[in-house]
Amino acid sequence: MQEGNETGDAGIRHPADAGRTVHALDARGTVRDWLISPAWGTPADDLDKYLATDGDPWGERGRWRLTNGPDVTPLKEELHRHRPLRRDPVTTPPLEGGPVRCTGPDGTEHTGTWRRVHTPADGLVDWSEFCFTPEYRTALAACVLEVDQAEWRTLRLAATGPVLLFVNGELVGESGTVTYMEPAEQAVRVWLPSGTSTVVVATWQVAFRECRHVVRLRVDGLPVRVVVPSEGACEHTSAVAERILDAVGVPRWGTPSGEVAITGPEGAALRVDGVGRTRRIRLTSGRATVRLDDGEHDEGHDSGRDDDHGTGSASMLSTGTTVLRIALDDDRSPVYREFPVAVLPRSYRAAPEGPLAERRAEFLRHAARADGTAGELARALADPAYQVTASGLSRALWMIDNRADCADFEAVGLLHLWHRIPPDRWEAGLRARVRDAILGFKFWIDQPGLDAMCYFTENHQLVWHTAELLWGSALAGDTFANTGWTGARHAAHARSMAVAWMRRKLAGGFSEFDSNAYLAIDLLALVTLVEYAEDEGVVQLAAGVADRVLFSLAANSWRGIHGCAHGRSYVSTLRSSRLEETAPIMWVCFGTGALNEAVLPAAAVATAVRYRMPDAIRHTAHHLPERWWGRQSYRGDYRPSHDLLARPYASDLTVYKTPDAMLSCVGDYRPGLPGLQEHIWGATLGPETQVYVTHAPNASTSPSARPNAWAGNRLLPRARQHEGTVLALYRIPGDDAMGYTHAWFPVAEFDEWLQYDVWTVGRKGDGYVALATEDGALLTDAGPEARQELRPRGPGTAWVCTVGRRALHGELGDFARTLGTPRFGPDRVGFRTPEGTELALSWDGPFTVDGRPADLTEDGTVAPVPQLDNPCARLEFTDATLTIAPPAPAGAAPHVIDLRWGRKVTGTEDA
Repeated sequence: MQEGNETGDAGIRHPADAGRTVHALDARGTVRDWLISPAWGTPADDLDKYLATDGDPWGERGRWRLTNGPDVTPLKEELHRHRPLRRDPVTTPPLEGGPVRCTGPDGTEHTGTWRRVHTPADGLVDWSEFCFTPEYRTALAACVLEVDQAEWRTLRLAATGPVLLFVNGELVGESGTVTYMEPAEQAVRVWLPSGTSTVVVATWQVAFRECRHVVRLRVDGLPVRVVVPSEGACEHTSAVAERILDAVGVPRWGTPSGEVAITGPEGAALRVDGVGRTRRIRLTSGRATVRLDDGEHDEGHDSGRDDDHGTGSASMLSTGTTVLRIALDDDRSPVYREFPVAVLPRSYRAAPEGPLAERRAEFLRHAARADGTAGELARALADPAYQVTASGLSRALWMIDNRADCADFEAVGLLHLWHRIPPDRWEAGLRARVRDAILGFKFWIDQPGLDAMCYFTENHQLVWHTAELLWGSALAGDTFANTGWTGARHAAHARSMAVAWMRRKLAGGFSEFDSNAYLAIDLLALVTLVEYAEDEGVVQLAAGVADRVLFSLAANSWRGIHGCAHGRSYVSTLRSSRLEETAPIMWVCFGTGALNEAVLPAAAVATAVRYRMPDAIRHTAHHLPERWWGRQSYRGDYRPSHDLLARPYASDLTVYKTPDAMLSCVGDYRPGLPGLQEHIWGATLGPETQVYVTHAPNASTSPSARPNAWAGNRLLPRARQHEGTVLALYRIPGDDAMGYTHAWFPVAEFDEWLQYDVWTVGRKGDGYVALATEDGALLTDAGPEARQELRPRGPGTAWVCTVGRRALHGELGDFARTLGTPRFGPDRVGFRTPEGTELALSWDGPFTVDGRPADLTEDGTVAPVPQLDNPCARLEFTDATLTIAPPAPAGAAPHVIDLRWGRKVTGTEDA
């Protein structure tokens, strides 16, 4: 018997299929398989040539243009004109694993290695990244197109930044266009000779914070084959492997146990690379499992890493996400597929257990294992002999020194150490090092310096004002080098802005309504002001707004899950509530929630001396009656100098809760307009049992894509809720990049599920959720979202979601059979709820309940919108005070907040 050689045991490779893999275009003619270079970055250190470094930050040459968003496009295009892509083609034939060289626009010689990628369904080659400091980026993508007969083809090249297109070494197309999130497309007519033609795309970007860096190529006309040169590859073996891999799935994105299931064709031998190891598995009965952490998963601690979400700030969350690369276990096939998976924190509580003081102690023990300012604070408070270390503050000081985005969070974190830990308990020279860094820092857009720190979102605004006010007060007599101002002048500069921010939010609420990321950041700043501000007026305002934030969190969460609609959210938190930045705050304040790595805001609350959460708010969080119906509405105005917008904002949030399920919706929120990161509606039955629908603009799950496949919508739907039912309508343009809506419905997280008529129905515990769309939906059976994504069989432009309970609706099958078929039509949907209520929603008409417009009073006039209305509080927009009074027998005294001045801090509230 002949021994196997380096190509495997299947025999000798034929020369005709050696050294390459061959792939088809997708149904839209998209090239899905590429060789790509790294994204090479160099500091954007010449911005002072184009923008004024000091003086008025506004106007044509103002520093405001460094904010990231559509407004920055003209500046990026100007920067490219001054340092364009080199027009030199890549002369070395691309080869997987081979060297790649590129001369950057500034003459820097970049080197790297060609690596293979298979794009997701949107066809986008993606180098997107969150960049904390401004940088220029260059990247290359290459493939080979093969035709048997020479012919003209039209290549459609789409990118978010300037590109050069080379075919067989000739520059055939170029563009200097920059876009924010959606790529711009150009068409190029090219002659493809018989045989193979090498295509190279050179791309350029400049990164200010989130950097959407993508390119896509489509081929019009008769299909071509796509060749990826790869030494040692067998074309036939790779083709078989690709078909096997396209049937592989990971049916659970997140796992608290560290164990990941992999499904696919029976008997397939697979190689799994991830977390620094290679594992070989065999699919038995179409399934195998691998461990990501070898069982060494710390209680409450997030292991792994997230390559997308910015983890440079102590207040920002690492999701524990890693990427598994799965290939056929055959050296003749280099093709693979990638599957993002996450090890989730184990520590989650759905209901409080034991004294609240113990939950806080648990959190502080958890925080003491963290890096950064929060970890240093927790360690120093736990151990009187502990000294604050330079290594613990290295990342925070790097961010402040380099004016990296989110350095404002770090400046606030350092305030807690500065005030809480005596000078003799710092490593020698470290306190002076912090002082010097702060004295050289920039605290607002109107101060000198060119940077891409974010000043223009609601949460950053107050963090900046807090950092400037409190550091100015702490170093009142010192001169701050960046401005030449004294600390006292900085404090005065910030005070007026902080007070204005707090008064606006106290009276009208947040534009980033109920964000499960940014309510935590708001609370960080507010509690810090209560703790360290010397002005009693500032303290009272901060305490009042902090109370409102925590009351919102208490009223709009369910069993430790911040499961309501959100003004801004991210994919990981919509898949697991254990990863919400608000989860550790709930753990500290309510005894529910989860422990994760977003420790700084919760550490500020847990270690607070002056701020104490009122007892009535904790009782609100624990109040879970047989039926909770709540409304929360926010109204306010954007300001150009703070938001880069000048229009009103408004959101009308509804929340339905029972002991077994939660459903929430933000009604009629800008329907039909472009979305960003809004989570419009969703059902919650457990920390990973969340159900919702989005209109996907792309296939990305990166936070640098806003919106993306699962967080936000390309076009916002029209959605309305009545009790435990949501109706939602979507509009999908004819030229839509993806052309569909889809639902997150992770069946592995349910105890039981079924499909009946047009419904997909699931049970978790004693709670039910049912989701319907015209002609029903198919469960995806392969890929990273296997058995978690529902794709509509029909148009997918109308959905109905309703929740139920075993106590009211019997067994799951009984519940499904009571649902009936919704009435679907163009731009309309109607449904009779299990309780017998007739609901109807059309795109342009009123939302009706039993035939009557829901927004009208009994006398036919438009009903006033309450600012708050739930079992624990009722507030009109005209009211001067908010009274929080949980129903008896909660036993908590009512808590009153003055909506003009906040509330006094006496130190006697519940601890």
